[in-house]
Amino acid sequence: MQLKQYLLPVAMLISQAVWAQQAVTGSGKSVPNTLLKGQAPDEAYPFLVVTELTLPGCKGTGLTAEQEETHASISESASRQMQLLTRNEEAGYKTEGCRRIDFYYVSDTLDLRMVMNQFYKDNYGTYPHSVSIRPDPGWKAYLGLLEAAGK
Repeated sequence: MQLKQYLLPVAMLISQAVWAQQAVTGSGKSVPNTLLKGQAPDEAYPFLVVTELTLPGCKGTGLTAEQEETHASISESASRQMQLLTRNEEAGYKTEGCRRIDFYYVSDTLDLRMVMNQFYKDNYGTYPHSVSIRPDPGWKAYLGLLEAAGK
């Protein structure tokens, strides 16, 4: 399998999700996609993909506006990359210090971990990152984001 055909240019940065007002706790916040509230859990998306990325050189006291924008841009690029492989729903994200954790629900996981790890390596090789995938048919992670945000 040739990975380059799946890699998405970083410039595609348009989002369609609607994010809740964030609940700020210390240097972190939880931000669920409120459009999903009425349809969760959705049987068509039984797998949870969690991506984590830490900005290098960031101080652990919280993110500046510029760093938040950088995180959002990287997250949107990752979402577009994932859309090339499988249907998905952006469930939301949370931040903890310099780290952003994004939650996606997907219909299929074939090649997803390999391609997403390659995407991060090729585009953000110096940024500590991880991609994990697990079954979550009841959308417990999303419901936890809603609860953390007070929604």
